[in-house]
Amino acid sequence: MNRPASSTDTYIVKRLRHLGLEPDLAVHMATAVKVRSFEAGDVIWAKGSEVQAWQYIVDGLVAAAIPTTNSQSTPISIYGKGSWFGEQPIINRKPSYAEYVCLVETEVLVLPATQFDRLFVEEAGFARHVAKLMAWRVQKTSETLMLMKLGNPCLRTVMGLALFAEALAYRSDRPPTVPFEVGVEIPIPQTTLASLCGVSRTLFSEYVQQLAAAGWLKISYSKLEILSISAWLAFAHRQRERNFSNLNPSAAELLAELSSCDHTL
Repeated sequence: MNRPASSTDTYIVKRLRHLGLEPDLAVHMATAVKVRSFEAGDVIWAKGSEVQAWQYIVDGLVAAAIPTTNSQSTPISIYGKGSWFGEQPIINRKPSYAEYVCLVETEVLVLPATQFDRLFVEEAGFARHVAKLMAWRVQKTSETLMLMKLGNPCLRTVMGLALFAEALAYRSDRPPTVPFEVGVEIPIPQTTLASLCGVSRTLFSEYVQQLAAAGWLKISYSKLEILSISAWLAFAHRQRERNFSNLNPSAAELLAELSSCDHTL
């Protein structure tokens, strides 16, 4: 369902102002923004499709995933509330390199690619913001892809959960928006999480139980709550920096790694 967004919508104008736009321009550009709602499982862009808009998550979770050799998809990025996404294919003028799928009910702001292009060319503040975001994401995405494709099931499980910790604790490329000591619930059933991590439900449950016993997760019905956010964020950062020196760690090694990351950020 699409509906035009009002130019007086304070929320939209504020989001545009955060991108470096001057007040008058933000108000003007808000008239081009639309609001869209998706159900869980809806595909925003299929792999290879044309990306016609830059999008901002008002509420929800979106995964960017690519097909793997076992006919499953591997998540390379998880975008949470407060994140813009889709800038790379627009700037490069290439089809989407990944499938973007909603993991839960999701509402987004939609800025048409034509308006995005205009801002990127004419507005220096906007261009700097997007270029910085894109550079940070390209490196992060390539490193995550290697870990999720080549890592053993245990590493894929823990790294997959760390991706959700990042998506739920960060907004775009800004610092964490939740206190480190506060837990965050992943609003997705464990069966879906196991599939996203590319492991069997049985193995996923085994690793989750070990993480919960060590105090890194709280299991509530079919959902998981991530505890000690700072350790998970540091873990993900450290894994990406290691140049894939150990893609076959044991569960004990990963638990020790999480412990060594606690209170390091």
